Amino acid sequence: MINMKKKNSFIITLLIIIFFASVNNSFTQVQPELQTTTMRMGRIWAGIIANGDAATFEYRTGFFPNDYDVIGLRGQNRPGHVGAGIQLATVNWRDPLDTFHTVAVYGATNTFMPIGKVITPMTNYIRFKYPKQIINGTVNKLSDFGTYDPSKFNGITCDQIVEVTTRNILGVDIHRKIMQWSQTYNDDYIITDIVFTNTGKDTLKEFYISMSQSSQYIYYSNGSNPAPNSSEKSKTETTWQHYYGGQVGDTARIFYEYHADDPDKPGDDMGAPIISQGGRLSNTSFHYYAILHASKEPYINPADDKDDFLQPRVTYLSNPTRMPYNGDQDEFGDKNFYAIRGAYSDYFPMSNTWPGTHHGANNDDRNNPDYGNTPLGRMAGLEIWRSCSFGPYTFCPGQKIHIVYASGYTGINLKLAKEVGEKWLKGTLENPPNMPDPDKGWLPKNFAFPVDATEQDKRKDRWISSGLDSVRLSAYRAKWNFEHGYKIPQAPPPPDSISITGYGDGVEIKWSDIEAEKMPNFAGYRIMRRVSNRDTTFYEEIYSSNANDKSSEHIFMDKTVLFGGQYYYYIQAKAKIDENDLNADPTTRGKIMYSSRLLVPNIDYINPPRYSTNDMTKIRIAPNPYNINDPLLQTYGFTDSRGIIFFNLPPKVTIKIYTENGDLVQTLEHDSPQKAGSLTWDMITASQQVISSGVYIAVFQKPEGDISYQKFVVVR
Repeated sequence: MINMKKKNSFIITLLIIIFFASVNNSFTQVQPELQTTTMRMGRIWAGIIANGDAATFEYRTGFFPNDYDVIGLRGQNRPGHVGAGIQLATVNWRDPLDTFHTVAVYGATNTFMPIGKVITPMTNYIRFKYPKQIINGTVNKLSDFGTYDPSKFNGITCDQIVEVTTRNILGVDIHRKIMQWSQTYNDDYIITDIVFTNTGKDTLKEFYISMSQSSQYIYYSNGSNPAPNSSEKSKTETTWQHYYGGQVGDTARIFYEYHADDPDKPGDDMGAPIISQGGRLSNTSFHYYAILHASKEPYINPADDKDDFLQPRVTYLSNPTRMPYNGDQDEFGDKNFYAIRGAYSDYFPMSNTWPGTHHGANNDDRNNPDYGNTPLGRMAGLEIWRSCSFGPYTFCPGQKIHIVYASGYTGINLKLAKEVGEKWLKGTLENPPNMPDPDKGWLPKNFAFPVDATEQDKRKDRWISSGLDSVRLSAYRAKWNFEHGYKIPQAPPPPDSISITGYGDGVEIKWSDIEAEKMPNFAGYRIMRRVSNRDTTFYEEIYSSNANDKSSEHIFMDKTVLFGGQYYYYIQAKAKIDENDLNADPTTRGKIMYSSRLLVPNIDYINPPRYSTNDMTKIRIAPNPYNINDPLLQTYGFTDSRGIIFFNLPPKVTIKIYTENGDLVQTLEHDSPQKAGSLTWDMITASQQVISSGVYIAVFQKPEGDISYQKFVVVR
């Protein structure tokens, strides 16, 4: 017989557990509207919040590779690169409280939907995982930035895909499909594919879709090691803005921005040269978004969806604190419908535009060297948005509108920016080759150089302007990608395991990549290496193989290293794009592409050891004297400015370090299973104190009793 008292006690206990579990769940579970995720598969890292509003993202911990010139979109303002901050506008609309509005302009959140409304929760899938990576016996641990599931990519070749559906208060569902590629020639943009569906009961008249982008609130992976002086830092508000398109005879739709000269400083500082670092250019990037498709008319059947190259019909430069330009002329008050429908663009128009369109003038094409020569004017911390509007549409219930755009980041590469800046500072810079204009380079025909620009300054600016060619190429490839059903050649998978170990005779690199070797266009591997993690050092190829390089495990020994240096490595699989691949754009056919740089993190480095020797007379100490201010220490990668190297050591030896007065400072045991003959001391005493300047004596003793000693000097 069951004891009823015990039974009742068990039930009560169970109910308590269930109650507290449900309470705990209610606090820990994130609402679908507030879920966030990140995209990290290419040169643009983007944070995404499900509701399509603003959030704040941080990328600078873990792996944020400066060599790859990555940017991280912080996301804390509404102008979004991945479908955030979209506003919908209509006229003569009644809200849920039956209040009539002559004009209604609503974003993702509002008084009726304080945190927005998610209809289909956000998903984030990745094609590849981080490989298992072991550096000198230590496992690198990085969390995957999405759910690993290759089955979610049927029929398309992107390597990351995020999807979510939200509902706007106007009764419009917004489905965002955001895709990114790691493929070598298409890793500098993100494509945002959006379908708007009128799921409400009302026909929305004079319906506009308004979107903005801004390059404010961005983290740059490159440029902080070493950091420039505060006076030499690039200003985010110092920018040229340009809409490439909108004019009769031109069907392009690219909105971009790039660094301008600061007129408050003497000379020409376009590109933000850092004089204290040899003149290297710290800001030669171009941020852009390109419209790939915009519905001519709302549709029900997707087969009826036609692109209208005149969309967006409205483009202009805006600012949240200074728009609209003239409140007296804005009959719609602060709702900004005045700007959305094109009146603001007409106030400061671009010339020779397509009839029926409204395009504001570009500030780099106004024959004025001052970047602030815009309708907005210039003020400290000015946040310039590149805004556009699609419409007007008559949007009936059940109909859809399809908008697709690419957000890109490109320009001259880091190594070239360093070379150009150094030659400019020395006065030896020549013009770039193949310029379309001998004076303006790739700049607009009405571009005005700074009034005090020298010929060397102009050559520097022409080199920077070649990034415009990169913008157009990147936008062209994104357009090709969309028009070919997102089926461009797929990048090879990265290695599934990597092991890098320093030995006395070099650095051993092991890896395997079975999936890459199964590809019919597999073309081998390459290994990249650099010394130090400074922004001014660059990776070089130290190993390259062909399609015959297939094995269950690969081993390469790097014997060209210098002991004590700080070496970083990464490994990529290669694949060759077929000459006749019709899904590949013509500029890439027949070329080699590489597996993702972002999936081979090198968060740990190798300090290659020295050969061991039993001859204790050959033991050396370096650097000696040790000077904390010696720039060569940074070159070798001693980023913490502490490190004494003992080399040519026996395989096993005890090292005791004394002050000149005979006080024991530290005891070090060298016992290398790899028979390495070097040991780095961090100059920390046995009592965990940093040693002071002075003369020190190192005593070396073998297990069998042999002893030798040497002096070294430390200057702090």
